[in-house]
Amino acid sequence: MDIKKCNLCPRNCGIDRTGKKRGFCGAGEKIKISWCGLHFGEEPPVSGSGGSGTIFFCHCNLKCVFCQNWQISQECLNCQEFSPEEVVEIMFNLQEKEAHNINLVTPTIWAFWLKGIIKKAKEKGLKIPVLWNSNAYEKVETLKEFEGLIDIYLPDYKYDIEKLAIKYSSAPEYPKIAQKAILEMQRQVGNLKTENGVAQKGLIVRHLILPNAIENTKGCLKFISSISKEIHLSLMSQYNPLYRAKEFGEINQPISLQEFESAKKMVEGFGIKNGWIQEFGGSVKCLNPDFNKNNPF
Repeated sequence: MDIKKCNLCPRNCGIDRTGKKRGFCGAGEKIKISWCGLHFGEEPPVSGSGGSGTIFFCHCNLKCVFCQNWQISQECLNCQEFSPEEVVEIMFNLQEKEAHNINLVTPTIWAFWLKGIIKKAKEKGLKIPVLWNSNAYEKVETLKEFEGLIDIYLPDYKYDIEKLAIKYSSAPEYPKIAQKAILEMQRQVGNLKTENGVAQKGLIVRHLILPNAIENTKGCLKFISSISKEIHLSLMSQYNPLYRAKEFGEINQPISLQEFESAKKMVEGFGIKNGWIQEFGGSVKCLNPDFNKNNPF
């Protein structure tokens, strides 16, 4: 991993992150975090009863026009700089608050720093699992640096149709790249393992149903089902036309009940037995951090 010729993600921008120029994601050398705290809007074994110890990193290597966290990923509102030592301290604060895990949201572009941070935290006595919550647009080479450090992988598999990935997320070759990344995650941690209903290790793959893109969902579910017979799927129906979605007429609306029911039938048809299907009309509200509260750390 090289930050002077940045190669952390598949874009391989080659930007010197220690200088003034910025690559596609817009991130520099200083770690930026927008929010951290106990988060209760994740999948049941991730949030559990005590909450997921979530750290929302700023910037992103995708430009999703419908991003529900666009305030963090695109506009970088409420972003503050933290040193690696301070991030370790945040992790221990979350553990002391009895979080079930450390949930790193959009970590890929900060991988260079996070490797050392996680190692240091575990050496100092971090006991709870570390979770990598990503868009799956990442390099296998980068993920391999985290083998033995990440306990739970929670990637999206957004697109199985490349033209949609390019149109809505500026992500060429997304299907090929994300598939390889997710298979590497599966190799590292295997299928989901829980203890008293709380995730301890393994892989959960998310897919968000998009309006007027049911064939994309079909392709995504087909791939997810091929990973393992015991794969855990999180099928999300919460799509809302946020951020720049109004610029794209076909996605400037929630998904229809018919699309939702079709997706549910596909899950059954592909033999996916484990996981969660968000109820139709699932609200995005509970999944966003509360920007009206002060950062607890």
